Amino acid sequence: NGHMAFPCPLLLTSMHFLIQWIFAFVTSSLFPFTLGGDRVQQMSWKDFLMTGVPCGLVTSLDVGLSNLSLIRISITFYTMVKASTPIFVVSWAFILGIEDITLTLFAVVGVIAAGEFLTVLGEVEFDAKGFFLCLTASILSGARWTLVQLLLNKLEPPLKTTIATMRVLSPPMFISLF
Repeated sequence: NGHMAFPCPLLLTSMHFLIQWIFAFVTSSLFPFTLGGDRVQQMSWKDFLMTGVPCGLVTSLDVGLSNLSLIRISITFYTMVKASTPIFVVSWAFILGIEDITLTLFAVVGVIAAGEFLTVLGEVEFDAKGFFLCLTASILSGARWTLVQLLLNKLEPPLKTTIATMRVLSPPMFISLF
């Protein structure tokens, strides 16, 4: 239908997560003090299961559903729908108690939502399933950013680098999509 039509988006995404983990594992093992491999090795199973698994699962669902939606909708429409992610970041932050709702914040979210509605209203090739996949990915993206902030900030001592974070999150991301 002209929307890239790659037959295996979840397989490609899961392989990407596996390669990401291999890269993070090798580099953080070669440079443990610089890239945070020492902290990851000290991490307890409880910390991994309570932090890495929820964040990795939500991340893989976000990325996987995003890639699935691209089979059905145009990249332009995808970009417009994914622009609603800040609405869901604020919503999840409020639900999880890390953000207070103010009138200004409510007004900003309202303007974004109105813009999203007007954007979707003008789409000529509207595909409900693709829109639903993309919107669900946006909701999960908001959950992902909020969970990562909430859970990773609770780690004591914290992860030192993004490489260490990739090393922790990539295995659940790979396993949940494979």
